[in-house]
Amino acid sequence: MSEQQSYEERTKSFSWSIAEKELGYSPGDIINIGWHCSDRICRKGLGSKIALYYEGFGGTEKSYTFNDIRLAGNTIGDFLRKQGITEGDRVCLFMDRIPELYLSFLGILKIGAVVQPLFSAFGDESLFVRLDNAGTRAVITQKKHLSKVRKIRHSLPNLEFVIIVDNAKPGELEPGEILFNLGRAEAVEEFEIAPTRAETHSLLHYTSGTTGQPKGVKHVHYSIMSQYLTTKWVLDLHDNDIYWCTADPGWVTGTS
Repeated sequence: MSEQQSYEERTKSFSWSIAEKELGYSPGDIINIGWHCSDRICRKGLGSKIALYYEGFGGTEKSYTFNDIRLAGNTIGDFLRKQGITEGDRVCLFMDRIPELYLSFLGILKIGAVVQPLFSAFGDESLFVRLDNAGTRAVITQKKHLSKVRKIRHSLPNLEFVIIVDNAKPGELEPGEILFNLGRAEAVEEFEIAPTRAETHSLLHYTSGTTGQPKGVKHVHYSIMSQYLTTKWVLDLHDNDIYWCTADPGWVTGTS
């Protein structure tokens, strides 16, 4: 990490090329956030480094290396692609903060689809407004939140797939609902990353709706440049730091 500087000092010599150079990007190149946050790090020889710690209710603890999250992103992306989900499709993440939430994020980005993370405490009405507005094609969720999705699904003609990642049983499923257990899926080692570019849509966040209907805000893959520099200069994170953001990824702070 470079030496910290004041805001005034930074702005005098600021250029996006600083981040581009450090992330190995040249204008016009393919750029995919999912690849940059996993595969690129593994190629730098850091695949065995811990990328994510998880502590769940009941004392469950897991840790994931960068190679683990690379494989998980590949596996989830492969599963979604085999369902027919493709570049530009909106895929909603409607889960508690379990590992599948973060790992699915990478998988969706890797196939060039658009991630739509929504706060799992939303009721069915708040969920409907955002899914309807986005024309969401797939929702990845948990059994505990399935009743909310079922309540509104008949009013969402674009919603083809409801994917459940935990302990639902085949006999409990309704048409269009699919089980996917990452722990039991065969890991995908080699995966073709979608050739996304700087202005390709990556993420669709919704405003809270406190001053009217919630509004979808599109982010692009090039946003990794500002996120990278924010992490480096504002948060001052170093290689061996452990970072946790309290905000849910359904809100922009929890993602960016």
